[in-house]
Amino acid sequence: MMRWLLGAALAADAGCAEMPAPDLDQPQDADPAGKADAPAATCATVRCGNPDAPNILFPGNPACNGAGCERSLAGDELYIPPRNGRPWDDTYALGTASPDTLAGYSSGRIALLRRLALVGDGAHAVLLDPSWPDGRRDFTGRGPERGEDIVRAWLTDDPARTFLLVYSRRSTGWASYAALQTTEVGARVTVCAVDEPHLLIPTVPHLREVLLAPVACP
Repeated sequence: MMRWLLGAALAADAGCAEMPAPDLDQPQDADPAGKADAPAATCATVRCGNPDAPNILFPGNPACNGAGCERSLAGDELYIPPRNGRPWDDTYALGTASPDTLAGYSSGRIALLRRLALVGDGAHAVLLDPSWPDGRRDFTGRGPERGEDIVRAWLTDDPARTFLLVYSRRSTGWASYAALQTTEVGARVTVCAVDEPHLLIPTVPHLREVLLAPVACP
């Protein structure tokens, strides 16, 4: 599935220039006005897994031929809504109403933060390489706030909850979340650095197992 990311650009007919290689470290964000760079998708056109699974991963912008590189992780125990690149609106409400693990990859962090703030469920939260420094932003319609403050409040509401951050050493947007380790909820915050570039985060060994049982780094 990842071959197109790593191979050389397809050779064109004589006289045509090669296409540029994809930027594996390109930071991803999404526009709350709805100008996401994704076509409409359904679980008939992309792999979603089981919509009743106890674990949910909100996807990032569409890579891997438009399907989403993280789609290979979907299965009976992990649901990935068909909303690559569209983390606003009601995306946060998709999936089971009684989740165990809630996760967000890249721009999918927005749906994750909305779920934590607007619903406040789940036992574990996992953030996979946010890749974009949000700062103060109106994630919920209640005014500007920082994503790490949403996570911190969610952890404070239940002392049994945990938060795990997996970030690429080549990426950005992770430092404010990693800093939660120095707060009063720090004992329940785990931070994991990996060497893969942003778009290859879904290929990190054992990542799927971490999303199902986020107790240690992949």
